[in-house]
Amino acid sequence: MKRRIGCIGCGVMGSALMGAVCKVEHTEVHVSDVDFSKAEQFVAENKSIAEKTNRSVLQNSEYVFLAVKPNYLMSVLDEICAVLSKEELNKKVFVSIVAGVRISKIAEKLGEKAKIIRIMPNTPAIVNEAMIALSPNEYVSGDEINTVEDLLINAGSVQVVPEHLMDGITAISGSGPAYGYLFIEALADAAVKFGMSRKQAFVFAAQTLKGAASMVLKTGKHPGLLKDEVCSPAGTTIEAVHVLEEKGFRSAVINAAVAAFEKAVLLGNQNN
Repeated sequence: MKRRIGCIGCGVMGSALMGAVCKVEHTEVHVSDVDFSKAEQFVAENKSIAEKTNRSVLQNSEYVFLAVKPNYLMSVLDEICAVLSKEELNKKVFVSIVAGVRISKIAEKLGEKAKIIRIMPNTPAIVNEAMIALSPNEYVSGDEINTVEDLLINAGSVQVVPEHLMDGITAISGSGPAYGYLFIEALADAAVKFGMSRKQAFVFAAQTLKGAASMVLKTGKHPGLLKDEVCSPAGTTIEAVHVLEEKGFRSAVINAAVAAFEKAVLLGNQNN
């Protein structure tokens, strides 16, 4: 039996996640967007159905992804309540991709017993390498959580977390790709200084970081131990590590994440 999935909003993140969902067997995906051309474009690239109205998405879906900007969310929730009866509302699972909006705020509109999951993906979802945090409320069953995990697995890695960690996750994995890009750019600048072409420098720098990340994930070793394995006695790497420590590299990264966390808290309070 097909699982019927809907998504309201075909922006960058909504399209990236739904593109991954479309690859899951036995799914039927319905999408809509205030700009219908975006839904049409998505359908042209993915096996799915473009709906001209949110009503059609709601009527044809068991799992409804909300992929709209925060300032549009309340009007979309009002529309959902106008289209669906209370009984219908409580049968569907609503998955919110809306940044900074807590489950309790969505439940104020949909009802306290509505099944709501809040997720926090990041932009590498575009290349199926996302880190996705998933927080369900108490009315979502274990099977429903598993279904959403299965739907998203093609987009990257999925982890279930308590909602109170979402601001920290925003600072680490939501904003984190930008920190990585800065490091890649700086490392590539060094390669250019040593005579490498800019194009090749980006490949060397990016693949090096990708490889290091894969080593952490696949070996399960502590990053510090992996670092020590690269640092030969009196070698080149320990000299570089010494300079990074001298310049406060770790402290700068932690302070940057703390700044992002505090901003996430502030924005979250404004949206809730």
